[in-house]
Amino acid sequence: MSSFSKTNLQNIKDIFEEKTGVELVSRRRRPIGVSVLVAAVMVCCLTMTAFAVSLFSSLDGDDLSLSATYEGNGLVSIQVENRSNKNLSFQPQLRLMQWSTAEEIVPTSGETVFSGTEFGAHTSGVMTVDLSQAYNMDVLEQPLTDDHYYFVLTNNNFVFGQDWMCSVSFAEPIKTVVETPLPIPAAEADRELVAQIMEELRPYFETYPANVDERREAAGSYLQKCQELLTTLDRDVVPAVEAPLAIDGLNPEVIFDETAPLETQHWLTGLHWRSLDGYGIPVGSTEGESALVLSAYVPQHKGEVDGGVDIPLLYFFTYNVKDIHSPEDIAFIHGQLMTFGELEQYKVYEDEQYVCYEVTDLFYTNLRQHTESMVSQRSDIYFDEQVWERVENIYNYYKDRDVLNRRFYYNLPTE
Repeated sequence: MSSFSKTNLQNIKDIFEEKTGVELVSRRRRPIGVSVLVAAVMVCCLTMTAFAVSLFSSLDGDDLSLSATYEGNGLVSIQVENRSNKNLSFQPQLRLMQWSTAEEIVPTSGETVFSGTEFGAHTSGVMTVDLSQAYNMDVLEQPLTDDHYYFVLTNNNFVFGQDWMCSVSFAEPIKTVVETPLPIPAAEADRELVAQIMEELRPYFETYPANVDERREAAGSYLQKCQELLTTLDRDVVPAVEAPLAIDGLNPEVIFDETAPLETQHWLTGLHWRSLDGYGIPVGSTEGESALVLSAYVPQHKGEVDGGVDIPLLYFFTYNVKDIHSPEDIAFIHGQLMTFGELEQYKVYEDEQYVCYEVTDLFYTNLRQHTESMVSQRSDIYFDEQVWERVENIYNYYKDRDVLNRRFYYNLPTE
């Protein structure tokens, strides 16, 4: 029997309405509710999210270990240890960054070639990265001073939580060693306490904050720590004073730099009262203490002889004679406690009012290392062997005790 068509049904409906007078209302289709659509969208979103999480897994730092070794010719081997419960698939892309600037080293051309990018859960292996076609390896293989490069690797376009850092060195770095203060013998009665104080201050001399605000904060913290520690001593520390003492210029026949005219040789040195050393560390134990610092000026551009940037060379501490009552009285210099009996070896000037000590050896002992460390902090300095010779000549001239003994005078204002 053939099935009814829509026309057959309509005819039957018309006959029924004509015979009975009852109008039949057509059944309406119920529209799809908004709530049904919302539910469907949420299901799709949750499904896609679950898929993305399984495909692009974020890993905690403890779950992933990366160690890079430069093999030469632009090839880097990265030892990968995936300690997580998730599979890890690195994308064949990276960012090469420089630590000190946090700036990316932009590829020059070509592509970086990856090999071995898949790592299952709880597995380890080696991924290789070939940079030779993308970067200028001659530049990258130049040693950096107190700096290094690092990779940023990813499995999902560097999304937060799905990118990881890995240090890499293309050459042995040049490390600037900041010298720690020399151990100085202390008074016998306070030997253990003095050693403890010096040890607690040592961390301040082992770090150098690059940020100015951080250096200022570290200096304040250092002074506060000094006051806390020095209160444990059973006697007062004699403070250094900013006296009107000065050091006269050089003899006319002395040459510091052969490339500079004779009449400009005195422009190559400077004399200033400084409360901080070259690394921003207070020279004394209180905010008001200063050292007389003799500096060498180095040029900002090749061939300059007038002015420039000063490199601190010699440090002088001056005290009021009336403040010193015994050779066992204590002075605090650059994180170190010494009796005035021990300071006697550094004395370069004394009169009825003031006594002065040249204590550079308590700040550093290697001139070349100190100079290169100072230069490395600045990007506006021109430095070569000729400039180094200038610095060395100034240092040697004023380090001579016979020269210093004849050069001190009172720099008093004229009425």
